[in-house]
Amino acid sequence: MFPKKEQYDLVIVGGGLSGLAAAVSAGERHLDTLVIEKGRTLGGDGNYVEGAMGVDSYLQKQEHVVIDSTSLLQDELTYSHYEANAPHLKKYIDNSGLTIDWLHSLGVEFSKVGPQGKSWPTIHTFSGGGHQAIETVLEKVDEFGIEIATSISAQKLLQKNGHISGLLIKNEATGQERQLIASNVILATGGYVDNPEMVKKRTPLTDRLLSVSDGKSTGDGIQLAWKVGAEHYQMGAIQYGGGAILDKVKPPFMHMDSQLAAAATQEAILWVNERGDRFVNEDVNDNMCHAGGSILIQSRTFSILDQAAVDHLTNIGLYKELGNSPVSPKKLDKLSKEIASDLDHNEKYLTKADSIKELSKKLGLVHLEKTISHYNEFVTKGEDTDFGKSPSYLTAIQQGPYYAIELGVGMACALGGIRVNDDNAVLNSYGYPVSGLYAVGNDAAGMLVGDTYAVTLPGSTAGYAAFSGRNAVLSICSGK
Repeated sequence: MFPKKEQYDLVIVGGGLSGLAAAVSAGERHLDTLVIEKGRTLGGDGNYVEGAMGVDSYLQKQEHVVIDSTSLLQDELTYSHYEANAPHLKKYIDNSGLTIDWLHSLGVEFSKVGPQGKSWPTIHTFSGGGHQAIETVLEKVDEFGIEIATSISAQKLLQKNGHISGLLIKNEATGQERQLIASNVILATGGYVDNPEMVKKRTPLTDRLLSVSDGKSTGDGIQLAWKVGAEHYQMGAIQYGGGAILDKVKPPFMHMDSQLAAAATQEAILWVNERGDRFVNEDVNDNMCHAGGSILIQSRTFSILDQAAVDHLTNIGLYKELGNSPVSPKKLDKLSKEIASDLDHNEKYLTKADSIKELSKKLGLVHLEKTISHYNEFVTKGEDTDFGKSPSYLTAIQQGPYYAIELGVGMACALGGIRVNDDNAVLNSYGYPVSGLYAVGNDAAGMLVGDTYAVTLPGSTAGYAAFSGRNAVLSICSGK
């Protein structure tokens, strides 16, 4: 259905977390607001996020978690090689705790706060997951009477005398188009991770990249902004999710809950490349973007498990906490059944052999026997003198049968493409605002990163989605 009216104070393009946060803020300030969403469902990737970043929140105060925000800022700037925009990042950090408190005031519940892997203790885990947080925010959107139109896409931004005057929209069900009048537009379309051509411009290593997004983040907002004079800003970073099962048949999201995927990517046993050579400290997955980068520069990557590891993970427990998930099982109790099922279905990403020599032959991993023998020496000595893996995670590979799981790299989101100021107003190539146009969430989050997503600050994309959506509306209402 087309929107009910032809004119609004504000039109928000995209119904994910950033767009809905903007909608609630607009409702709080009595703006006549419309949210358009090209898909049929709301929440976008916000349905799948684990939590949001915050500094000096109510929960951190309760838990006596103290963070020096200046040190955190310097750490993130260094991590980005100073490609992050320092004033924008500082405003986000300084307001992140207030954003968590604001979400909590809306009814969003957080189960805990802390680190994720080797990180700052900033991620506020959503009780019930991202989907529950989205549902809570949506309830507030409904309370304020904010109109939402689904299956409606933005085709073109309209301008009059250099100011945004509205936009051309399309009904995705019927193909019909219509113009809307609006003096302010917020772009909240989720970035470009589902646009293969844009991803390829960011990195040529795309043959093993697997999007685990909702499929709708195709760079719409970025391209709309570019066409009205927005600067072609740096594309920021792709959020690599470490390793992911490389399944060339089924879509990546079907493995999101896979215990085999968790064992192969996060339990730090042994990774080898196309020659069977070990190439990295496997507990690099404490920073999933670093892990993703290390996998991508190989031609192929395999995670090696033996039966002893499978039995331990299934029946006893984890070798290490699942670092990319703050809520994790104590053991992978379905792992053995998953392996059996995948073998029965002849899944190409999983190979089983009774001996290391046989596994090497099946996959052409010519150095695998030598690699495993060398690795097992580290286990015996309790010291990895090649790559420095923690002794706690040195686990022998010596009891058959043996398993190899081929890995690609999951992409959760891609950040950037639009340059904004501290009020989330879109800027042109001269550094001046495109009047009436704002960008939030992943469309603008390239301002926070360099060439690598900063997993040292967990929850930052979800936290930025909520902060930036609210920030843009506050800026509109203040007349900035």
